Amino acid sequence: MGGALALRFAAAGHEVWIGSRVAEKGRAFAEDLRAAHPGLRVAGDDLAGAAAAGEIWFLTVPYAAHAETLSQVRDAAAGRIVVDASAPLRPGKLGTAQMPPAGSVARETQLALGPEARVVSALQTISASKLARGQAVDCDVLVTSDDAEAATLVCALLSGLGLRSWHVGPLANAVAAEAMTSVLIQINRRYRRAGAGLRITGEARDAPLSIGSSGVSVTPIRGLPLFAAGDDLAGALATAIVSNGLAPQDGDVVVVAQKVVSKVEGRTVGVADVAVSEAGRSLAVESGKPEALAELIAGESAEIMRVRPGLVIARHRLGHVAANAGIDASNVRDSTEGEAVLLWPEDPDASARALRAALEARFGVRLAVIVNDSLGRAWRLGTTGTAIGVAGMKPLRDRRGEHDLFGRTLQTTLVGVADELSAAASLVIGEAAEGVPAALIRGAIYDPAESGAAIGLVRPLEQDFFR
Repeated sequence: MGGALALRFAAAGHEVWIGSRVAEKGRAFAEDLRAAHPGLRVAGDDLAGAAAAGEIWFLTVPYAAHAETLSQVRDAAAGRIVVDASAPLRPGKLGTAQMPPAGSVARETQLALGPEARVVSALQTISASKLARGQAVDCDVLVTSDDAEAATLVCALLSGLGLRSWHVGPLANAVAAEAMTSVLIQINRRYRRAGAGLRITGEARDAPLSIGSSGVSVTPIRGLPLFAAGDDLAGALATAIVSNGLAPQDGDVVVVAQKVVSKVEGRTVGVADVAVSEAGRSLAVESGKPEALAELIAGESAEIMRVRPGLVIARHRLGHVAANAGIDASNVRDSTEGEAVLLWPEDPDASARALRAALEARFGVRLAVIVNDSLGRAWRLGTTGTAIGVAGMKPLRDRRGEHDLFGRTLQTTLVGVADELSAAASLVIGEAAEGVPAALIRGAIYDPAESGAAIGLVRPLEQDFFR
């Protein structure tokens, strides 16, 4: 638990000290973390040294070492927030609650450190092994303290790691969370589960009667590398999600830029390698574009819709309408052989399905995945994020038959929710040198579906009045 928390807090940008009974052991642990994750601000020392350096302590020791640990840090405890994650587990009886004479471990901590220590009890219901593996933690944290300000600060810190926490009252209530550790161990043993936890359910009593979202958040997934053909995009996404302190929840949407999907799928084409046909030459003459690019546009298109000097509007073979059939050279590194361009994935919906399957297997929650690109729109200036691949959701939200504020029945309302989410994600993904090719969206309302596909957003040709 201690090592996992140290890594997660450091990855979230905090400066971390790791304390051990032996200073060399603490320093070696910190050095190993820095070697595995360059750039982390992690240091190691003995218990007293780490305690003196840290403003907020997380006490993660076996109960057998609890009293000795407290004795070594007592002198520096005044004014510190001390988060005790310990539970009174005794060898041989881990699945049986055995509370100490003081009533709880947290109460023992308060008595040992004195009234000036700001003791908070938390994290007893979280699986340490799951936290250490870097997975999302799909259960809640119960936080107790007699110091409301300290409890609020700890809840905010844990939220920064993607953990949902609840301040559940004074330190006297720590007995419930500490005893729950043994209950969860029993569940794991009896029902052959791993990482059993708690989830707090129920609706806010003052929540308005509404079918709308309570709020949508769009979080950039930073720290992803420059991708190349054959790279493990799903694995890199999962690692970056965790290192950004995010814990995916049921219903979250992961939006991934088309460019990185195309790159890992080997859709980069060297311009010098393109054999130009008569159709490519003809399109090059009409549009003024290089012959090789014109050839690629023709090959990716089901129909060339409009051409003028410097512009080709094409209906892509998948049905989407886009300039240059979606072919792009921005943020594409030229090869040693010369200029390179990037084509869309062969099947963006299949790409989204593969990413969704891998991410759901890693995090154990239900997700939707969108592959997006920035496309222009007829009669509107500027580009906007558009879904070209979808998995886990219906791309349209059919609201026909619902009622407005005045009771009128909606007759034609189809919401292009996948495009709306793509556009929202583009605000943090960016178009130039941002280097953020993915985002996680939480709180959006959509219809989950196993058969969702972006092609469902394309207006059928027979309904196109402007052809």
